[in-house]
Amino acid sequence: MPMPSPSRLHVLGCLAMAASLAACGGGSGPAAGPTPGPAPAPAPAPSPAPSPAPAPSPAPTPAPLAVAPCLPGNGADYQVGPAPGQLAAIDQVPWEKLKAGDTVRIFWRTQPYAGKFMISQKGTAAQPIRVCGVRGPGGERPVVDGNGAKSRAQLAYSNDDAGLGLLHQTRSVVVIKPSGPDDWRWFPEYIQVDGLAIRGATPQNTFTDTHGVLRHYESFGACVWVERGHHIALLDNEISDCTNGIFTKSTDDAIDEGDASQFSVTRDIVIAYNHLHGNGVAGDDHEHNSYVQSVDVTYEFNRYGPLRPGALGSALKDRSVNAVIRYNRIEEGARSLDLVEAEDFPRTALANPAYRQTWVYGNQIAQNGEAGIAIHYGGDHAGAPPGASWGEGIFRKGTLFFFHNTVVIAGTRYPYVFQLSTTEERAQVWNNVIVFRDHPLEAGLRGGQEVGAGYQTGGTIALGRNWISPGWKLNDQYHPLAAPVTGVEQVISGGPLPIELATFTPAPASGAIDSAQAPPAAAAAVKVDWQLLPSGAAAARGIHGAAPDLGAVER
Repeated sequence: MPMPSPSRLHVLGCLAMAASLAACGGGSGPAAGPTPGPAPAPAPAPSPAPSPAPAPSPAPTPAPLAVAPCLPGNGADYQVGPAPGQLAAIDQVPWEKLKAGDTVRIFWRTQPYAGKFMISQKGTAAQPIRVCGVRGPGGERPVVDGNGAKSRAQLAYSNDDAGLGLLHQTRSVVVIKPSGPDDWRWFPEYIQVDGLAIRGATPQNTFTDTHGVLRHYESFGACVWVERGHHIALLDNEISDCTNGIFTKSTDDAIDEGDASQFSVTRDIVIAYNHLHGNGVAGDDHEHNSYVQSVDVTYEFNRYGPLRPGALGSALKDRSVNAVIRYNRIEEGARSLDLVEAEDFPRTALANPAYRQTWVYGNQIAQNGEAGIAIHYGGDHAGAPPGASWGEGIFRKGTLFFFHNTVVIAGTRYPYVFQLSTTEERAQVWNNVIVFRDHPLEAGLRGGQEVGAGYQTGGTIALGRNWISPGWKLNDQYHPLAAPVTGVEQVISGGPLPIELATFTPAPASGAIDSAQAPPAAAAAVKVDWQLLPSGAAAARGIHGAAPDLGAVER
């Protein structure tokens, strides 16, 4: 059964420490401070094959490691900052010449750096290429602002300077992709960007391109755009005021060429300890705080704040294989989690058994139920004809493992928790706290969506022990769903509110205290060892009683 493996969770922990440690043999876990450690990193999945490879055996998940200070690595040390001898601007860094072990250190100053950059080279596990921020006296991150930025003239964004090259410049503040002279199969790897405040890739903002022409940013772009890359770590950044906060792309081009390197797939992506907020486009539902299409991706210890006012996108949209979403604080969005089909790389995804499992645990989720259903799993392009390479045939059609989360849903009308696209999607749901905060007219466990002929909406849910607000229903009375919901008798309802709404911590003498059950066999090796404190810092999670508490936080 595909599960997070030790190699997956260790490799980028070493990457994050490599700038200051000669070797990586472990760590003591993240400190409860403003710069906690990187998330576990994905291990490589098998190359696409005609039929799914055997699933790996379950394995425990090691603790995350600490982010290294922004210090020089083993290679060149490029310093951008206000001090004598430092480079004054981001476009003065020779980005096109970076090598394994090089570090670009951007030092805080009172005014933002108007800048943008591209990384195209390969680091190694022992010597990553790192771009990091040196904080100010009050812990301030250096600001890299795309508004008023200047592309470095020596950077070749593409061989097609007036086409793709210009497009890639107009999309992002930071882009990770091959450069124009690189081979078609080239991909950057072992890249880490951490400790920066990155902002400003929106259509109303302008920058100067590599030819000195003033340009506006595209309507679909990102603060950080990963076009290609393996072993990419985005850690401890503030990412805001862009169309998408983070965007990663994958395609089936490697399969078309019979190349086992999966050069066209972004893989082994870790997104950890970031603050993503204020992204999206007002009136548009296509842009999100993060939009990720990768193989083996871990989201951990991030804070997702509300999108831009009027934006209709989701907080976290994911089309990935083997996604692990744990220990995050996720607020608002049309959907808190939008976990849908691998739209642009379906053959790669369908050949990997890990596509059929998604892991969501230890998260604190606050959703406005009037904006949309909190958790969507399955797919969002429906109505495909039989045999099509899009639509229901490539939906996730697997299991969403959803446990030890605390979900607070606002709204007085008809809020729902889950939207499982078809009866071929399933969810195993245990040890959660689900609160309908505003005593709505009807509080539903699941809602449906439109699907094409031959499909029924509404997947199977297997409930374990959960606390759910009194009066909840399986689905609304006017839209019954065919797939069964089991375990209803195990749900705890009633009594005092089980959490403090301001902090998500368990309330004394509530039904959440000491009420957690043992996990089902499929998840027995996945340990919930960490949690977010009200301050946003990471902390080890212990057991303070006869059994763990329900929800994302132990009292």
